[in-house]
Amino acid sequence: MSTSSSSSESNPGTSPPTVATESGVVSALMIPSLMVIMTMAMFAVAVPVIRDRYGLGADAAAWLLVAYSLPFMLCMPLYGRLGDAVGRKRLLVFGIVLFLAGSLMLAFVQDFRFLLAARVVQGMGAAGVNPLSMALILEHVPSKSRGKALGTWNSIGPVAGILGPPAAGLLIDVVSWRFILLPALVLGLLAVRGVSRGLPDVVDRRSARSFLPSFDWVGVVLFQVAVVSFVFFTSSRLVTGVAPFRDFRLAAVAVLSGLAFVVHEARRSDAFIDLRLFRNRNFSLASLCVSIRMMMMGGVSFVVPLLLTDLHGYPASAVGLVLTLHATALLLTMRLGGVMIDRSGRRTQIVLGLLIEVAAMAMFLLLPEGASTAPVLIAVVIHGLGAGLCLAALHIYALAATPQSQAGAAAGLYSMVRFGGSMLGAAIGGVILQAGLDAHGVGMRAYSTTFIFYLVAGVLAAAFSLGLSPRLPGRGLPKDASPAG
Repeated sequence: MSTSSSSSESNPGTSPPTVATESGVVSALMIPSLMVIMTMAMFAVAVPVIRDRYGLGADAAAWLLVAYSLPFMLCMPLYGRLGDAVGRKRLLVFGIVLFLAGSLMLAFVQDFRFLLAARVVQGMGAAGVNPLSMALILEHVPSKSRGKALGTWNSIGPVAGILGPPAAGLLIDVVSWRFILLPALVLGLLAVRGVSRGLPDVVDRRSARSFLPSFDWVGVVLFQVAVVSFVFFTSSRLVTGVAPFRDFRLAAVAVLSGLAFVVHEARRSDAFIDLRLFRNRNFSLASLCVSIRMMMMGGVSFVVPLLLTDLHGYPASAVGLVLTLHATALLLTMRLGGVMIDRSGRRTQIVLGLLIEVAAMAMFLLLPEGASTAPVLIAVVIHGLGAGLCLAALHIYALAATPQSQAGAAAGLYSMVRFGGSMLGAAIGGVILQAGLDAHGVGMRAYSTTFIFYLVAGVLAAAFSLGLSPRLPGRGLPKDASPAG
């Protein structure tokens, strides 16, 4: 089956139509996803090496991830809203090019501050890949096939996780951590070509020209100030020199700007973030659950490599192989999860997947001092199985009732909340780990303190998932919804 864009003859301000097959759309979107996720997976292996190279504490090392994930999260809804008006394809290409620029910068800068700046540029570019890809799939794939399409598209994540970490470990041990950016540069060029040729591009240029001046830029600024201030408050030592959760100036700015944002958005008919989306219980709870799921993912991608390096003396290549185990487990259940939600339409796999993740966090927490690596590896695999099982179902539950005209905005907001969990998981996890290291020294006791945080978060997510409707109210977007720009 194929889909085609609206005819340019009926609207002279619209770009010429392009015909795209469902498989062609999904395949084209898998390339930039591979680029972004592989780079993230490879960089996770490099964090212990960069930490030792610059003599960083755990809370400062967490900023290697936060500097990327903070703009990554903040720009997601911006891409989603702008994509609805000015064209998703062109914004996706722009984001890929920006990601390439950040990767090139990261490969050469030496000062730690500029290294963080390069990560910011990377995050700004990568932010468009997830919401724009999800919106394009929702636009071009029929509702009955969306679970499978999303599962197939998401499966590139574990594939990247399988290929990336061992390759990163080998490059780090043999050459330098900076060589892990080489695959990103190659994949970025391929992604630009694949998206440009494989996706429809329908843009009403007259609508775009009228949209940009009236866009809610005030809402954008207020939202970003609120979020940045809050994140700085949670991990302020590197920013202001004040201990984490102690610089109440940042807390005040976060609260005041957040309140101003809510008041401002409530008064606008074309708000930057449509807070009315949260009135849908399934959207709200699925967004919250997927955010906490990503917090627990932070426990694996950030804390476990440091644990293996500090307590077991693993080189980068061995750390990469452990992360590959996690990605393999994800791959085993992620596609299965997409097929299951298409067939059953029930919340069961969401609850089960989150409980499996909780069990993995409990295993990490209960590791005794001097434990072998075997239980660590088992916990990593178990977590991957649970995380993969619930992901596609959470996507479908969150976006099923969203009108086509709001597909980009909803996908951007959902993705922002989702990856906001990853950012907070790394930031808060780094702060707790550093406090544990300061109190107990390098040992399992310090790491166990961190896993308490992830365990409690996981239990809350499992409880929230019980609030989802037992059965999915609808399968994808309404069939009679008109496609968005």
